[in-house]
Amino acid sequence: MNFYVLPNMTRANTFSVTSDVLNKIQELNCTAYLSEEHRSVFGDKDGVIYSKVEEGISSCDMVIAVGGDGTFINAAKVAVNNSKPLICVNAGKLAYLACLEADELHLLHNVINGEYVTEKRMMLYVTVVDKDGEILYHSNCVNDAVVSRSGNIRIMNLSVFCNGAPLIDFLADGAIVATPTGSTAYSLSAGGPVVEPSVESILVTPVCPHSVFSRSIVLGGSSQLELIHDNSGEAILSCDGQEAVLIPENAKVTVKRSDACVSFIKIKSDTFIDILNKKISG
Repeated sequence: MNFYVLPNMTRANTFSVTSDVLNKIQELNCTAYLSEEHRSVFGDKDGVIYSKVEEGISSCDMVIAVGGDGTFINAAKVAVNNSKPLICVNAGKLAYLACLEADELHLLHNVINGEYVTEKRMMLYVTVVDKDGEILYHSNCVNDAVVSRSGNIRIMNLSVFCNGAPLIDFLADGAIVATPTGSTAYSLSAGGPVVEPSVESILVTPVCPHSVFSRSIVLGGSSQLELIHDNSGEAILSCDGQEAVLIPENAKVTVKRSDACVSFIKIKSDTFIDILNKKISG
């Protein structure tokens, strides 16, 4: 079996954890692929092949990401684009998406033996559409899409439509549209609910709303949303925390369930509630 390893080298523990991952893959008589840029970091090792990202992933059965939730989100998009399942190994502290902790790498042998399940999670397809209907930007999101004000710190008036009908208007610093996976990310920090990943839904959470009655809304997974700002200032869109793009005047943001989904490998028997309790209490 071949694994493509995607480490986030900006984390302090990533080198040691990734080295342990590579050693474990070798012990299992499997092959690890790494990007050429990591050759200078890990050096020549038995069972490790350095290649271009596209070539390496196409030769692999699964992707292993080493880092934290941000790393896993970025790796998920790479995995989805290449139709590969993803194993997430935690090299940080809080990581809701981690399949394995750094001291659990011995469980990788379960993958070789087929003792795992594949957990599919929905994604969002997000676009910026101008007044003439032209798509100016599009992205698939694992966690969330955030509409907020750019430049000066000021509130914005947002109108949200669901399936063509008015849903809610609110004054806030912005709005988060999240998947159940993203419910434990920025949406949670903004006061949104935690939603079990198996519940296919779309969350709308205002950021610092200027009304005590503005609360998160949980919608069905097939909902199609439109977010329109009041044009009183520059608005931006950020998908999964990536670099923001400008929402032009009179343009709108549309959000719906993506045709793509992420396939996370689950090796341990712990449930989402087990993980949630562990992360919160830890």
